Amino acid sequence: MPADADNMVVRYVIDSADGSREVFHLDIALPEVALAQPDPSSLPDWARLDYHKCRHCPLTKESHPHCPVAALLVDYGQRVGRMVSYAQVDLTVEQAGTTTTAKVPAHEALRSVLGLVMATSGCPHMSFFRPLARYHVPLADMELTILRAMSFYLVGQYFGGKEKPDWDTSFDGLIEIYRNAQDVNKGMAERLRNAEVFTELNWLAALDTFAGMMPLTVQRSLLKAKAYFLS
Repeated sequence: MPADADNMVVRYVIDSADGSREVFHLDIALPEVALAQPDPSSLPDWARLDYHKCRHCPLTKESHPHCPVAALLVDYGQRVGRMVSYAQVDLTVEQAGTTTTAKVPAHEALRSVLGLVMATSGCPHMSFFRPLARYHVPLADMELTILRAMSFYLVGQYFGGKEKPDWDTSFDGLIEIYRNAQDVNKGMAERLRNAEVFTELNWLAALDTFAGMMPLTVQRSLLKAKAYFLS
């Protein structure tokens, strides 16, 4: 992709054992790293901002009649909402001239694509994850995800104009970011359960695991990374 490109395209293809296929074409605007919101006239009642609104949501229904995350999940709910989460699927991810393939449980495939959707949705609590979404790594495991987040957190402080002595090298701010993300996951789970859109929410539980483990794994990840630099 050219350095001055005004968009990035990520294509997820999920092939199920019964022969069905779902293709998700994510056209993400740059440099905003944002997906376009759907036509509000086509959205169901459960996508309204005040429908089981996240307890820490800073948005108002006057400025945002619809939850930006829920609005983007409408299409996914209609297409894969009742997919059996533990069923094995063949996943293909195409982006920037590279292709990733894997046979994984459906919930792992959905966790990967919907994590990218949430990061680029425009939800204020997910804004930290936009730079990581720009350099998306499909199916990244816990350790890689956390080390990437820690690296981008430090880079964000550098570009944010903070003087180095004032940098948060304890990563307390990053832990708070993940706690807020975990609350978004919980709020979205409540919304979707009440709307009865997704029969199974294991993909959301997988996202929640990533967010919830952050406070426990920051120091562990630092120690592991330190060993690589000092060896």
